[in-house]
Amino acid sequence: MAIIDTGWLIHKPEQKHLLSHALDCAEHLGTQLEAVDLASFIADAPNFLAKTANVVTLLESTDLGVLLLSAHRHDFKVGLLPVHPKSKVCRLFQIPAKIEDAMPIALETEKGARLDLLLCNDEVVTWLVSLGDVPLIELRHMADNQALLWQRIKAVPTDLLTLLNIKPKAVVLTTAKGNKVKTAIAGALVIENDIESLADHFANETILNANGKLSAVLVAPSSIMDYLSFFLTFLSPNPRLSKSIGYIETTNLTLESNELIHYYIDGQPRSATQLQFNIIAKAVTVKVGQKFVVAPATTDASKEIIKIKTLPQREEHLTTLKQHLPLFSLAQEEDFKETFLLLREYACFSVPFALLMMLSTMLATLGLFLNSTPVVIGAMILAPLMGPLVSMSMGILRNDNKLLMAALQVLALGTGVTLLVAAITTLFLPYEQATNEILSRLQPNLLDLGVAVVSGIAAAYAHARESIQKSLPGVAVAVALVPPACVMGVGIGWFDWNIISGAGLLFLTNLVGITLAGTLTFLCLGFAPVIKVNRGLGFSVLLTILISIPLYKTLENTVVYQRMEKSISTKTYEINGKTLLLSDVSATPEGDKIKILGQLHSSELLLADDIAGLRDVIGEQLDKSIVLDVSLRLVQ
Repeated sequence: MAIIDTGWLIHKPEQKHLLSHALDCAEHLGTQLEAVDLASFIADAPNFLAKTANVVTLLESTDLGVLLLSAHRHDFKVGLLPVHPKSKVCRLFQIPAKIEDAMPIALETEKGARLDLLLCNDEVVTWLVSLGDVPLIELRHMADNQALLWQRIKAVPTDLLTLLNIKPKAVVLTTAKGNKVKTAIAGALVIENDIESLADHFANETILNANGKLSAVLVAPSSIMDYLSFFLTFLSPNPRLSKSIGYIETTNLTLESNELIHYYIDGQPRSATQLQFNIIAKAVTVKVGQKFVVAPATTDASKEIIKIKTLPQREEHLTTLKQHLPLFSLAQEEDFKETFLLLREYACFSVPFALLMMLSTMLATLGLFLNSTPVVIGAMILAPLMGPLVSMSMGILRNDNKLLMAALQVLALGTGVTLLVAAITTLFLPYEQATNEILSRLQPNLLDLGVAVVSGIAAAYAHARESIQKSLPGVAVAVALVPPACVMGVGIGWFDWNIISGAGLLFLTNLVGITLAGTLTFLCLGFAPVIKVNRGLGFSVLLTILISIPLYKTLENTVVYQRMEKSISTKTYEINGKTLLLSDVSATPEGDKIKILGQLHSSELLLADDIAGLRDVIGEQLDKSIVLDVSLRLVQ
C-alpha cells in the first residue's frame, strides 16, 4: 500500500485535543502531517497546495462542505478522519470509527472515489437539507448528534404538540427538465450522499452515491392523522411510500415560495424565499471506506423520477391547507369515486341478494337448532347484509338521502326475508326447546354494543382500503345481523315474545352500533368534512345512547347472576345430614324468580325433600325466590 509522504491535517479549533493522536498515527505510518486550521487553509489554499496537495481532514460534516468545495475548485483529494466514533462522516463515507483505523485509508496515494457535490444556494451539502415543519423527524437528528435517550424521549411529547400548529407552505417546484409542481408541503428532505438517511427510508427508493442526481422527499400530509400515518412508516422495517409523501430525483431543483422558508443545511439554520439545488457531477475525489458503493457508470443521470400523485395540487385542496392542518383529511370526492360507486351498488336490491339472504337464513336457522357454531358462522359469511350497512353509514355521513333511503330499503327487505324464512323454517322443524345458540342471543348487554362498534369500524375501514379487501370475509363474520334476526324469526314461529324481544334488542344493538361506528370511521378517513355532517349522525348517537340504557341494565344483571353462580358453586351444603355440591351452575331470570341450573353431586341417594331443602337454603343464601333445576350425579 503506497502512502503519501507529507500532507496537511485540516481541523477546527475545537478538535485540537485530537491533533497529537492523529499526528502520531500518521508518523507511525511514515507520513509527516502538519496541522492547519480550516479557516487559514481556505483563505490561502493555493499557497498551501503549492507545497503539497495531500489533504487529510479532522472535521465534522457541518464543516466538511467548505473544504469539499475548495477541493472541487483546486482539484485535490481529501482523506477523512473521524472526530468521534459516532461521527456522521463515518456513516456517510463508510470510514472506520477510530482514527488509527481510518488513517491508512486517508493516507493512501491511489485511494479515492469521484463523488458528486450537492449545492443549496451555492453552499455544499454533505449530509442533508431539511426545511419546514417536520416534527418527530428531528429525533433522527438528535440521534446523529449523540443526544441521550432520555433527551429523545423528552422531545416526543413536545413534537406531538407541534403537530397541532403545522401550517403547510405553498411552493412551486421546478425540475431540471422544466416540470413544474404547484403544491403545499409541511417540510422536505433533500440529499445526495446520505443514502442511509430518512429520505431513503421514507421514499422507499434505492438511492445511490454519486449517481449525478439529488433526491428530494416532500412531506405533504392533508391532516394530522395523515402525518402520524406517515411517521409510522419510519417505524416499519419495510415501509411503502406514504400517501403523505412525494419524491423527486433530478439533477437540479428549484423550490420557490411567497413566504420566507426556514431550512437547515447539515443542521445549520438558513432562511430564503427560493432554494436552488444543483448537482456538480464527479466534482471531488474523496478517500472512502471499502463498503462505500458508487453508482455504476451506466447510470443515466438525465432520467428524472417524479412521484407527486400523493401531493395536494388542486386549487380547492391547496386553499383548505392555508390554515393549520385539520385533524382529519378533508373530503375530495374525486379520490373516493370508486368507493362511492361500489356503495351505491350495495344499496340496490337484486335477485342474487334475495337468494343469498334466503340461503344464509336457512343455514343460520338450522345451525341454531343444531347448536352448531361453525354452521352459524358459515351463514354469517354467506349473508350479504354488510354492503347496505356500510352504504347506510356513508349516506348518513355525507347527508346523501338517496343513498341512505336506498340502503335502508335493501336492509329492510333483507331483514323481512330473514324473519319470514326463519319463521317458516321453524314451523316445519320438530323442535320446541331453545338451544344454547338461541339462548345466547336473548340477553344482549353493553359488551355486545362494543362488539358492534368494533365490527362497524372494521367494515368501514375494509371498504375504504383496497389493500385489505381480502379481509372482508372476516368482517362479514363480525357484522353479524343474520343470527339475531333468525332468532327473532324462531320467536315468531313459536309465538314467544321473550325470544322476539331479546333477539330484537340484539339485532337493533348490532344495527345501530355498526352504523354509527362505520359513519365515524368514514369521517376519520376523510370521506366528508366535519362541516358536512348533519343531524343524521346526531340521531344515530342519540339512538345508541337510548339503546345503551337497557343494555347497561342487562350487564348489571349479568354481573349479579355471575356472582350468584360463583357463590353457589364454591359452597358445600349440608342438607338432612347429606353433603351436597353444585357444579356447572347457571342463573337465569324466570318471571319474578331466578332459575338455577347445574349438576348436583352427592355420595348418597337424594330424595325430593333433600332437593326442596337445598332449594330453600340457596333461596335464603341469595335472598331470592328460586327455581332449582339440577341433574343428580352420584360420586364415591
